[in-house]
Amino acid sequence: MRSKKSSISSPAKSPRKIGVVIDRLNVGGVEKIAIEQVKALRKNGEDAHLVVLREKAVVPNAFKDLRKGLPIIYLDRRLPKFFRYSFQFPLFSFFSSFHVTYPFVLPFVVKRKEFDYLIVHGTYTCLTAVALKKTRGIHFSGFIWDPASYILERVYKAKTLAPIIKVLIAVAKTLDAFLIRNMDAVLVGGPAHNKFIRQASPGKKIVTIYPSVHPIKKQKKKKSYVLMATAWKRGKHPDYLLELVKAMPEIRIEMVGKWLEKSYYKEFLASVKQAKAGKQINIVGEVTEAQLSDYYARAAVVLQSNDDRGFGMPALEAAGHATTFVIPKGQGVCKLFEDGKDGYYTKEKDTAAIVPLLRKLLAKPDTAASMGERAWQKVVANYSWDNHAKALSDLVTKELKHKA
Repeated sequence: MRSKKSSISSPAKSPRKIGVVIDRLNVGGVEKIAIEQVKALRKNGEDAHLVVLREKAVVPNAFKDLRKGLPIIYLDRRLPKFFRYSFQFPLFSFFSSFHVTYPFVLPFVVKRKEFDYLIVHGTYTCLTAVALKKTRGIHFSGFIWDPASYILERVYKAKTLAPIIKVLIAVAKTLDAFLIRNMDAVLVGGPAHNKFIRQASPGKKIVTIYPSVHPIKKQKKKKSYVLMATAWKRGKHPDYLLELVKAMPEIRIEMVGKWLEKSYYKEFLASVKQAKAGKQINIVGEVTEAQLSDYYARAAVVLQSNDDRGFGMPALEAAGHATTFVIPKGQGVCKLFEDGKDGYYTKEKDTAAIVPLLRKLLAKPDTAASMGERAWQKVVANYSWDNHAKALSDLVTKELKHKA
């Protein structure tokens, strides 16, 4: 396992300028991971920077507390104003025109070998990384959390006309394969998409490097609520909670996280009122990292109903706070813990399975606490950001040596 100390070598004596690349600074697990990677790499002796393609984001000033003192390079600040223009493509929540145009214009404002290596997050972000590799000789490895074709199948298939979605999925698979072929190595947080990656580019190197968290040092007294924490949007299906409340009227859910669409938030709030579920569902909204940590530490159990196949950060964050969890099975994070001992794995939105597990954990707080402590011990032993950074440094060392 790449995250264990025994498999990691020391970083090079002289720091390398490593860019951890994202498309925009939005509120999400990927952006949070990228920020933590930069911090950990710098602590590990590397000259790491967060490299952001586009400064204007969907959520202004995201992760303000985490970004304090972080070296950030906004590449489009170097562009004339005209070339920064962008619009969101119809149908898509995040795919925008800059994802297509920036690969053509940003290489003109990046110096040759300005970075020794790039660690890139996101399918569309990798388009610019490929352009920089071909025109500026800057090599990269990319994290594939979820391929574009998988997202289309999962999120957009049901609400798009069949002939259109078939074409889009075919184009997305071609794009995924092109990007995978041009990476030095494909980085993953679990094996969920490995079969697809191997089909897209047989023989391509796949390297598993699990994300990490900052585990608490002292456990806190638990309360009797179920925590659900994410950046809330349509693809996260918060409407499922109404079905859950109907099956389990005694439940108390704390919904923590930024709502990315005000209109959707209003729709959901109206649905909660209509269902008379205000006592069961408390919509907390956006919180600071310190507040989020307290919510995780105080929760009786963390519930994740939406399948984030590429990894699934809520379970790892729960474990880092000595809190057990109920999550969809098959996510990358499931490889780190044991079903039935650290937490529970169910099918996605399997109410018939989820409700008895939540009732059991809420009725037996000592059992829930012991499961959370067991998961916490695994995080402390194996999944520190220091280990994660050393794994990335080790990867960069090997790839640069191979390219020399």
